Amino acid sequence: MKKPLVSIIIPTRNSSIFLENSLKSIREQSYKNIEVLVVDGGSVDKTLFLAKKYKAKIHIFDPHLPSGVFDAPHKRNFGVKKAKGNFVYYVDADMELTKNVIEEAIKLCLLKYDAVIIPEDSFGVGIWAKAKNLERRCYWGDNTIEAPRFFKKNVLEKLGGLDENLGGGGDDWDLYQKLLENGYKVSRTKSLVKHNEGNLKLTRLIKKRFMYGKDSFKYIVKRPKAGTRSYFPLRKAYFKNWRLFIRRPIDTGAFITMRTAEYSAGLSGAMYSLLRNK
Repeated sequence: MKKPLVSIIIPTRNSSIFLENSLKSIREQSYKNIEVLVVDGGSVDKTLFLAKKYKAKIHIFDPHLPSGVFDAPHKRNFGVKKAKGNFVYYVDADMELTKNVIEEAIKLCLLKYDAVIIPEDSFGVGIWAKAKNLERRCYWGDNTIEAPRFFKKNVLEKLGGLDENLGGGGDDWDLYQKLLENGYKVSRTKSLVKHNEGNLKLTRLIKKRFMYGKDSFKYIVKRPKAGTRSYFPLRKAYFKNWRLFIRRPIDTGAFITMRTAEYSAGLSGAMYSLLRNK
């Protein structure tokens, strides 16, 4: 039987620093029936050149959203409308897929599952990249953080896609909740997707968390119970993985500093949003 087509959707904007390695990892997948859709929001670097080099389908996304709006869920939903595959997979430009990710996800969906979580790892340069690696490894198997990004397309369409009013992770978590509420089955791969953190700086993390924080209350208001669990700073996953922290004491110190800074920035972003909308 012909293997079903998988549509990989990559939202981009000036993403060339990471995009080529992401596209290489897709080209090197053990599963080959893949189309790649780059949904670009006005790149002026080499993003579109790289997309053409790796034969991705380019779709320009220009909805004239207000400044400061988190546009990733808009781009992903737009990509789904353009996708021709029976399955869709959201991939960020800084993600690199290990060799068997797509093959394993397809097998799970052809068995009995409707969506698949691909656990995330990370790598990069410097102490903050190591701290982020430590954090991501704590989240493996944590349903309050991990969310599926690989779906049967018809299931995604029935659910109406991502809530474009949410951002900062809330869009992914909300979609996961909709899957569960409607009785769909979700599984996990053993294969990983890896975030390329690059030369990660604490200032970059703080700016990103402030931006995410501005949207955080939207998810909490929509789903108070799930939202509180997802944003709560003291996670069971940290205590569950105490051995990991003991084995990496220097990274643990950086992790504590990093998470404190991120939560402070997120709270500042949330308060800024509340005061601005009064």
